Amino acid sequence: MAAIRGLWQDKRSGIYYIRRKIPEPLRPAFNCGEFYKVTLSTGDPREAEKRFAIANGEYEKKLADFREALAKGGGSSLSAAEAATLVSRLLTARSGGGFAIGGTQVAFMLRELDEAVADQTGERIPTAKSMSSEEWIAYRRSLAGSDDDDAFSPETLAAIEAEHAARYRAPGEAWFDFQRRVSRRRWRPLLGSAVVDIKRQLKLPEKVEPGIDEPLADALAETLQSADVRDQLPNAPSARRQKQKSRAQPDMKLGALLKFWKAKRTPSPKACVAAEKAVEDFISFVGDVGIGEITADDCFEFRDAVEQLPRSMPRAHRALAFNDAHAIYAGRVDVERLSPQSVKKYLGAIQALLGFAFQERYIGANPGAGIKVDGYSKKSDRRPFTKEELRRLFSADLFTQSWSIPISRSKVSDLTLRWLFLLGLVTGARIEELGQILLADVKEELGVPYIDVTDYVEDDVDEANRVKTDGSVRVLPLHPQLIALGFLDYVGRQRAKDAVKLFPDLVADALEVKTKEASRRAARLIDDAVGKDPRIVFHSFRHSFKDLCRDANIPKDVHDQLTGHAAADVGGGYGLGRAVLNLARHMKKLKLTFIDWDAIEIASRK
Repeated sequence: MAAIRGLWQDKRSGIYYIRRKIPEPLRPAFNCGEFYKVTLSTGDPREAEKRFAIANGEYEKKLADFREALAKGGGSSLSAAEAATLVSRLLTARSGGGFAIGGTQVAFMLRELDEAVADQTGERIPTAKSMSSEEWIAYRRSLAGSDDDDAFSPETLAAIEAEHAARYRAPGEAWFDFQRRVSRRRWRPLLGSAVVDIKRQLKLPEKVEPGIDEPLADALAETLQSADVRDQLPNAPSARRQKQKSRAQPDMKLGALLKFWKAKRTPSPKACVAAEKAVEDFISFVGDVGIGEITADDCFEFRDAVEQLPRSMPRAHRALAFNDAHAIYAGRVDVERLSPQSVKKYLGAIQALLGFAFQERYIGANPGAGIKVDGYSKKSDRRPFTKEELRRLFSADLFTQSWSIPISRSKVSDLTLRWLFLLGLVTGARIEELGQILLADVKEELGVPYIDVTDYVEDDVDEANRVKTDGSVRVLPLHPQLIALGFLDYVGRQRAKDAVKLFPDLVADALEVKTKEASRRAARLIDDAVGKDPRIVFHSFRHSFKDLCRDANIPKDVHDQLTGHAAADVGGGYGLGRAVLNLARHMKKLKLTFIDWDAIEIASRK
C-alpha cells in the first residue's frame, strides 16, 4: 500500500489511525495537543484507506470551521478559570427558599449522559420505550419464565422490577466509569447537548465557538465530579433487602483457597493431588501471602523456576522444598529439564485456583491469566499405530500363545491385558474407561450386545464409573471379532463368580486410578512388539480407531459418537445419537484383515 499522508499504524497493536499535525493557531480550538489522532479501529490496510478518507474529511471540515470562527470571532473565548466559575455557579444554584435547583438539573444531566454511554456501549436496560412491541413481549415472557403468559401479572411485574433493581446504577455512575476508562476524544462528544444547554442558560451565542465550547465542556466534566455538586443529588430509596457485602478476600491464603476450590469444583483425586503439590511449591517459592498480594510477575517467575527443574530427581531431592530443589538445579546444564506439558501442569493448577478466585470475586483481577509455557500445546504428540505395527503387536505371544498358560505373574492378569488391548482396538476407548467397566454395563438390545459407558453405580458397591467428559457417556456395540474370541463367554464366567467388575484384578490406587499397573504392562508390550517410540502408547488405539473408521467410510457422526467426541457444530449437539442397532451395523464395516485372527482364535481355545 502506498504511503498516505496522515495514515499511521501503531506497530504494537497493528491498528491504523488518522494522525494529522494541527496548525499552531488552531490548537486551542482542537484542544488535543500538537496532533489530531483518532483510531480507525481496523488493522486491515484496505479498510483503513476507506475509513481514513471519511475521517480525514471530518478533520478538514473541522479545520475549515475553526479557521472561519477564528477569522470572524476575533478570538472569542473563555479561559479555563472563567468556564469553571460559570459552570459551578450554574450547577449549585438555589431557589429563594433554599431548594437546590442545580441538583435537579445535575440529576437530569447525569441521567442523559448515562443513557448516551449505554447507547454507545450497548448496555441500555430494556424498556418498553426502547423495544419494539414484539421484543418487549418476548422480554416479559423470558422474565416470567413462560411462553404463553405475556400479561402484566404480579409475578411478571415483580420480575421486571427485580431485573431493573439488579441493574440499577446511581445517576452518573455509568458516565463517570466511562470517562475514567476512555480518552477525552471518546467522552467529549457525549457532552455536546449539555454544553449547548449551558450556553443557552448563560445566554452565550449558540453557534459553535471552540474557544467557548471546549473550556465549558472541560469545566462541566470536572464540576460534575465535585462533591459540592454530587451531594445535591436526590437520594433514591434503595430496594435492597439486605446489607451489601463485599466478596473480596485479598487476605485469603492459597491453602484456604484450595479448600474452597475443592468444595466448589469437586475435582478428581488426581487433580487434587496435583493442585496440592503446586500450591505447596508456589508457597515455598513466593511465600504464604494473601491471594490479593499475588502478582502476574510472581506467576511468571514461578513458571520460569519450574522450567529449571529436571525431568527426574533422586528420591532425596524429591523430598526437598521447592526452593531448595530449584537452588540445586537452576544453574546446571547437565540435566534434562521438565517437559512443557509438565510445566503447564504446575502452572495450570495455580492458574485454575486464581481463575476460580477471580470468578468468585475474591480478588479483583486474575494475575495468572494469559501466562503461556513455551513449547506447550493442547494437541497430543501421540500418533496412531500403522497397520503393520498393529499386525506385529497382535502377533505377540500374549495373543498367539495358549491363553490358558500364564505368561506373566503381574498383578494384572494376562487375560485382562488381552481384553483391554482387543477392546481398545475395536472401540477406541481410553484404558481407564475400559478398566472401570462393571459387568452390569455389558448389555444387549435387539440381539446386539454392547457396553454401556455411563455413570452407572451399583447400589451395593462403591464403584462409580468416571469418564472424562459428558460426551464420553456412550454405548459401544461389540465387534463380531470380540464375540468370536469368546468375550461374552468371559463375561458369563465372571458373572458366575458373582463378580461386580469386568476386570476384578484392576484395583484403584490412592488416586482412584484403576489401570496404572495395566498401563505399565501395556507400555512394555508395545515397546517390545512395535518399538520404543514415545509417541506410541495405549492411547494410540484411539487415534487408530478413527483412522480405521475413515478407511471403512463410516460417517463422522458415527465414529464421533463411538469415541465420545463432541459434535463440532450446534446442530450436532441435538438428539440422542444413533441407535445401538445402527451403530452395530457400522461397527461391522471395520476392516481388520491385516491381523492374523486365526492364530489368535486358536490360541484362545488352548
